[in-house]
Amino acid sequence: MHRRRRPQPVARGGPFATLLVLALALLMAALAQPAALAAGAAAHPLSDWRDYVETPTSADVCARTVVSTSGTVAGAANLLCGGRGSATLTMPLGGPAPVVVLDYGQEVGGLPYFSVSAESGSPTLGAAYSEGSQYLGPSGDGSPPWADGDPSRSDSYQVTGPGTVTNRYVQGGERYERITLTTPGTVTLGAAGIRYIADRTQADDYAGYFQSSSDELNRIWYAGAYTLQTDLVPAQTLPGSWTASAAGLDAGGAAVNDGAGVLDQGTSWGDYTSTFQTRITHNQAGWLVHAQTSQDGYLFILDDSGDATGTPNTLQEFDVHAGAYTSLGTAALPFAVDEGSWHTVATSVSDGSITVSLDGAPVASVDTGSLPADAVAYPSGTVGFREYDGEEAQFKDLTVTGPSGTRLFGDALTTASSVDGFTPPGSNVLPSVLDGARRDRAIWSGDVNTEGLTDFYSVGNPAYIKDSLLLLGSHQLSSGFVTGALHPATVPHLGPLIPGSTGLYSATYSMYFVTALASYYLYTGDTAFVRQEWPIVQRELAWNASQVDADGLFATTPGVDGADWDFYDGDKGGEVSAYNMLYYKTLLDGAALATATGDAATATDWTSRAAALRTAVNDRLLDPATGLYRISDTQTQGIAQDANALAVLYGVAPASRTAGILAALKSGLWTTPYGPLPFSAGTGYRDLVSPFVSGFELQARLATGDTGDAEALMDTEWGHMLSPGPDLTGTLWENVSGTDGTPGLGSQASLSHGWSTAPTSALSAYVLGVRPQTAGYRTWTVQPTPGSLTWAKGRVPTPHGAIAVDWTRASGRFSVTVTVPQGTSGTIAVPAGRSGGTAVTVNGHSVRTTGSGAGRPSGVASVRTASRAGSGVVDVTVNRAGTYTITVGPVR
Repeated sequence: MHRRRRPQPVARGGPFATLLVLALALLMAALAQPAALAAGAAAHPLSDWRDYVETPTSADVCARTVVSTSGTVAGAANLLCGGRGSATLTMPLGGPAPVVVLDYGQEVGGLPYFSVSAESGSPTLGAAYSEGSQYLGPSGDGSPPWADGDPSRSDSYQVTGPGTVTNRYVQGGERYERITLTTPGTVTLGAAGIRYIADRTQADDYAGYFQSSSDELNRIWYAGAYTLQTDLVPAQTLPGSWTASAAGLDAGGAAVNDGAGVLDQGTSWGDYTSTFQTRITHNQAGWLVHAQTSQDGYLFILDDSGDATGTPNTLQEFDVHAGAYTSLGTAALPFAVDEGSWHTVATSVSDGSITVSLDGAPVASVDTGSLPADAVAYPSGTVGFREYDGEEAQFKDLTVTGPSGTRLFGDALTTASSVDGFTPPGSNVLPSVLDGARRDRAIWSGDVNTEGLTDFYSVGNPAYIKDSLLLLGSHQLSSGFVTGALHPATVPHLGPLIPGSTGLYSATYSMYFVTALASYYLYTGDTAFVRQEWPIVQRELAWNASQVDADGLFATTPGVDGADWDFYDGDKGGEVSAYNMLYYKTLLDGAALATATGDAATATDWTSRAAALRTAVNDRLLDPATGLYRISDTQTQGIAQDANALAVLYGVAPASRTAGILAALKSGLWTTPYGPLPFSAGTGYRDLVSPFVSGFELQARLATGDTGDAEALMDTEWGHMLSPGPDLTGTLWENVSGTDGTPGLGSQASLSHGWSTAPTSALSAYVLGVRPQTAGYRTWTVQPTPGSLTWAKGRVPTPHGAIAVDWTRASGRFSVTVTVPQGTSGTIAVPAGRSGGTAVTVNGHSVRTTGSGAGRPSGVASVRTASRAGSGVVDVTVNRAGTYTITVGPVR
């Protein structure tokens, strides 16, 4: 590791205090460990690993520097952290526009706000956002999310007086902010900032950590952890598409959950009357009664006189089940309903009948005892409102009364707390993990596979992963296909399976649900959740089996299910090698989940199918001339990084071929200064370096003992993303251009993308060396792979408590101290070199490497020499909680 080093923090208190701290640290290290380890311990730095954590300490995030100003701007520096006073922007008639560009110093995200202390001329305040500075313009970086968040990367606000203007939608990821006036006038700002809404786990609450003798690897580890945090969405933190003011609740249209939101109480209400006032702003006003969720209940839609999506001046009536609409009829209104006019709506549910009145006049009646065959009856439920994308209406003065006039609920709907009483569209019921902070802001199953590992080794909050999987699995199609992506505000689907055969996004992303669930189980031991999701796994594997062709290989069809991580390259069809590697892993992971549920027969069946698939892959897709796996049966030329890295990582490739495969990947694909290309030249694929796919290669190299090339890969690819430049965000990018090292999709690229965080888990799992062997770390392995490092230390959370590791090597000796939690056992595999005699001490006691005999300390079950990943190790198996310090070195 030789590039992009940052200055280490300096201890406060002057030179004498610094020397005193150093002397005390060295003395304590020498006293705490055997004398033979003192030299290695002294190599540990004085800086704390917490210095690397990038998480904002406050939910109110402020800018760090002023990048530039133009036009008439005074006091711009007062908008920075710690600023006192105010900043004034003035636009005279005819211009020019005042512009202030702020730099938040790193990737942040949330709800932008502007505190206006004075104004004149009622000007329009404009704000624009960008992750990288080179893409910042009047429209920001021009790439809004397609799932959750602000539909634009720039916003405008009419300023008519003092007060705080807060953006309605989330701007999930930005480092730079451009503030301007677009119409004449003057605005004085007392503050500008962002209310950060992503995960803000602080350093002291990190469940895991990592630190080593390489500053660069440390920065990469924490950049991955912070990237993940920007993509984590705590429950009920997304603002939704509803706002409240003195005029009432404004329901802006939203596509998520069809724009419907329901009251957070009343699902058991039977007969009642719901009354409210509504004013249509655009097209329609909708409401629900007897709603069980936003996707289940009776829906009524009032079409105004100029409605472009329905029939003007009509009332539409629907039964909604799992988001599917069944028409119950329509009714013509007795008078015109114009946009901007208030009307009173009363809906009474009584004895199986629903009656709707408008301004006191009955307009429709529905007999719920005579529903169409495909409708579902709802004998009870709460109330709600519904405005789909392209629609908008206001609501106020909602009351719900029982049959005897008892008041069940009442709210004027004019305060922020009014919205808090509902689950509005766009607000998330569950915590979830998104693919990117800015784009796409969706739950993607493939990304969850990488992000889960990052979570398990860093912040240690698996609820984000669990509930993301819960949502994805609940939207399984009747064919067994699990959808690959969802909006984070999607509600869990209840009831019968959703009709359909192949849904969003692809066959591979459907399989990723199983591998992510198996990973979650391995790290948490949450058997109850596995049992809950087990029917979904069975149906998914049945769908996978239906895709196996006569050659015994998994096959896809372009335009149907052949998409993958490289969406910009188009679909791949036929017997795609990478897809079959993933199917092999899915079968083995499915077998592990079957075992967890006690279904031994299914576990045996899927294990057998995996073996047959492995044989077919090696017979059909392995090119004996090159020793590499072909891209597919139809594209036999060129090198694929994903197929070959996965073949090594998942054990599809014969052990005798793994070294050759990794060497060929290096010689054939490591052709840019910014990381490997996913496909060799001439194959027709774009030359965009993929940290997602390189993450698999990184794991494959570390798992097989190729630590030197793994370090080089991290230095070249992830180190580049953290090097100074206009796109430095302190977070990890979606992809990198192999041509010039810029973000691979330009302004469209996500610069804080969770699927790029593989080094965080890989460094903890292989360099620190902590990996679970059985579910929930009931048994584990600690096997450091030091590479060029001289020391590393860290902590890995488990359901039983943390496993702490601290290792050093110096003067030909390797020492590791491991803290073992209660209720677990495992093997500490200490590097022992390749030749020569080996001396072993455990907690200061010399022990023999014969597996038994006198001198073994309490808790040590056996001590043996072995060989793993091409290197000699001493395996010390422990079966009791405690702290074990093991030293291995040449016999003296």
